[in-house]
Amino acid sequence: MMSKLNESQLKEQIKSNHFSNAYLIYGEESYLKEHYISQLKKKIVDPTFESFNLHQFEGKDTSLDDILKDAQMLPMMSEYNLVLVRDYPVEKSKADLKLLSEFLADVPESTILILVYDAIEPDIKSASFKKIITAFDNAGAVVNMEKRSENDVAKLLVSGAKKRGSVLDMSNAKYLVSVSGNDLKNLLNELDKLSYFAQGREITKDIIDNMATKCLQARVYDLSKSVVAGNSDMAYSVLDTLFNMKEDPILILAVIGGVYVDMYRVKCAKTAGCSYDDVAKHYNYRGREFALRNASRDCANLSENQLRKSLDEIMNTDLKLKSTATDKKLLLEELIVKLILIAGEVSYA
Repeated sequence: MMSKLNESQLKEQIKSNHFSNAYLIYGEESYLKEHYISQLKKKIVDPTFESFNLHQFEGKDTSLDDILKDAQMLPMMSEYNLVLVRDYPVEKSKADLKLLSEFLADVPESTILILVYDAIEPDIKSASFKKIITAFDNAGAVVNMEKRSENDVAKLLVSGAKKRGSVLDMSNAKYLVSVSGNDLKNLLNELDKLSYFAQGREITKDIIDNMATKCLQARVYDLSKSVVAGNSDMAYSVLDTLFNMKEDPILILAVIGGVYVDMYRVKCAKTAGCSYDDVAKHYNYRGREFALRNASRDCANLSENQLRKSLDEIMNTDLKLKSTATDKKLLLEELIVKLILIAGEVSYA
């Protein structure tokens, strides 16, 4: 029994060619899931006999009977028969769950079955999925690809810049994460672009500001920072940019709400004598620790009462966005006015 593996242990398995007979792979980080599945395929399957020894299924397009039928096959001129299944909704069928559990109780030594969830997000707290975890736990390995911490992502970017012939220090790597978000695939694409532009030089903060594509959250941070500072012109400019980019108004508001929740958590923590690091321990900020740093900066001149009033206005706007035909941009512009007035402790009707 290999039990639950972390990323380092999975990497070591692949490096040493010491594989489990069954893998259940799920979690938030899509790039890492695809990366390690690719590495497993590369190590397990000889391209010459791929048509015989690699069987790939999309869960929604096939039956479990067909999958397990191929999983029973013997490999041709190879040590292993690899069966890769994506997003099979096995937890929705008691019969399928029973059938899969029975198979996993006696997996052929020459078979490696990989069940990966990516397009479908499983309910990891459900009784059914817990049974799937237990079955794979006993038969092989369970790998939860969680978001990497901000430090780990920054180290990857620093190393990646070096491989691309450029220089990126840890501080600017973390800044790039705060600008472009913590999705690894997107960050590596940004790193390709920045490294090409730098042409062997250091990737500086100015280069990131001028060249990196800002994610929605980073743009909303700019908006919120302007609101807290009372800079209505800048706040409206950011909002105009978001609408020109065809961003969903409800999504924009959701991110604004998230920023204010971050600030409220940090403010309450400070009142209790704690730091934003303490907040990170109690909530899921892995990979986006920068959100709490931004919140700590932006809430410095706001009271808990001001933040509560702001959150009330955000909730009211959310209700109007979803229940009235009023122009959505107008509703968000009105919200910005109210948030600026609250931040400036100005009463309004």
